[in-house]
Amino acid sequence: METSANLKEFRKAMRSARKSVAEPVRNQWNAEISAHIFETSEYQESKRVAGFLAFDGEADPRCVMDQAIKDGKQVFVPLMQGKTEPLLFIEWFPDTRLKINRFGIEEPVVGENSILPATSLELVITPLVAFDAVCNRIGVGGGFYDRTFEFLNRRGGQPEVTSGIAMIGFAFELQKLDTIHAQPWDVGLMGVATESKVYRPRSV
Repeated sequence: METSANLKEFRKAMRSARKSVAEPVRNQWNAEISAHIFETSEYQESKRVAGFLAFDGEADPRCVMDQAIKDGKQVFVPLMQGKTEPLLFIEWFPDTRLKINRFGIEEPVVGENSILPATSLELVITPLVAFDAVCNRIGVGGGFYDRTFEFLNRRGGQPEVTSGIAMIGFAFELQKLDTIHAQPWDVGLMGVATESKVYRPRSV
């Protein structure tokens, strides 16, 4: 059973492991994860894609974001409003001006690009600290994604396919655990892409 104390220590250890990956290896893995994303029907069929601006050793979806724009898609990244507020998503371009928010994460300067509510996205490339083979996720700890996408949850299951929004994790294989005990408020992912493959909830 995970507790808040041991989860805090676990997150710290996993972030350290991510950051220890040498840059050439990290770049190769990012490219391989991106290639798996491109092969998914969720990417191919989407027009509004949410990525994220990686920090703290996270796997970096910048390759996906750049290619999505070349493919004629709109790309958005999270905009944090407050510790208890859901995320908004602000449109991103390769030359978008960025600032560091109070959490130490880059985000676009507000007022320069359009803002989209989470309900209007089609593909959400999701950061995570750890995952398991059935796509349960441990996040950074603030609950931002669970709070923002709680409308996707149904009792005891993965997000509804008919919702029109697919959440796919973007992570290194080293972040995979044998089992994660999902909590009632956790929003399940419809996949997790790593440098090795795309995991799906029912392909254990």
